[in-house]
Amino acid sequence: MLSLGKYPVLTLAEARKKRDAARQLVEEGKHPTREKKKEKLRKAHEGANTFEKIARRLLSIKEDGLNAKYSKQCLARMEQHVFPDIGDLPLTEITIPDVVEVVEAIGKRGTVETAKRMKQLISQVFRYAAQRGLCQHNPAADLRDILPTPETKHHACIHPSELPELLTKLKKRDNDFTKYAIQLLMLTFVRTGELIGAQWKEIDWAKAEWHIPKERMKMRRPHVVPLSKQAIGILKELHKTTGEKIHIFHSAASKSLHMSNGAVLMGLRRMGYQKRMTGHGFRTLASTVLNENSFASDVIERQLAHEDDDKIRSAYNRAEYMPERKKMMQWWADYLDNATSKPARKKVAHG
Repeated sequence: MLSLGKYPVLTLAEARKKRDAARQLVEEGKHPTREKKKEKLRKAHEGANTFEKIARRLLSIKEDGLNAKYSKQCLARMEQHVFPDIGDLPLTEITIPDVVEVVEAIGKRGTVETAKRMKQLISQVFRYAAQRGLCQHNPAADLRDILPTPETKHHACIHPSELPELLTKLKKRDNDFTKYAIQLLMLTFVRTGELIGAQWKEIDWAKAEWHIPKERMKMRRPHVVPLSKQAIGILKELHKTTGEKIHIFHSAASKSLHMSNGAVLMGLRRMGYQKRMTGHGFRTLASTVLNENSFASDVIERQLAHEDDDKIRSAYNRAEYMPERKKMMQWWADYLDNATSKPARKKVAHG
């Protein structure tokens, strides 16, 4: 005996269809009542595993290993671009065309980079779900050709021949945080965000090294910066002011308790370098000069903390070429000291 539904809500025609479906299940050796319960559980399971719910679960798990600001940005972008379209759908019902439609819609609004990031994040959600048996396939796994390749944007950077003039203007500035930040960017050629968030505990005075933890690095790998005598001198000056604070460039006016990301850019603008030079430009400038002076490209790339094509090797090489890097960083600091007096500096032999 099997209850099919209540009359007259369930019509006779509908009851006959359900009866025939139940008979088919019996012929297949299945129990209609048990199959009905399984279907009910399946629908409940799918309802609890919508894309939005699983995406939020994944981001909450990853939050401990991600930069908190980056994690919030991912969620905010999902809420803006993805959840309104597929957030309420069970993972098992989302198809490749569904994902393509979402990603292409973001790209058509002119935010190609955002579209690419969302495609990657959607794929991560499905990969996470598949590993836990919540879905069978990843509809975002192979969508390489659905977005145009954006034009590469280069950070503004002066020509090496303009370096003496910049150094002269910088020397005339008052000794404030911005001046020291620009000088340290020039001497260490780290990324601006890595510099302004620097903490005193990261400085190894005995080894003359700056150890940046992976949480603050773009590639999420720890990075070592050899400190020249000139860089140590600037840090000692800063220590007189903020040595008791956590951050080297402490700012009580900022929620993050360090100077803002725009301080360096604004300082360069006030020196007359708007659209001509950026904090990131010092990386390009150093790389250009060091390559021109025959330093090994591997040593330069390692100091720039660029991604290694061999990801297995890259996990072990943060201190690779350290003796060469120490010599190179001191040579670079000396080069900057001499740049104003020798603008047409010739290549210098080095060991």
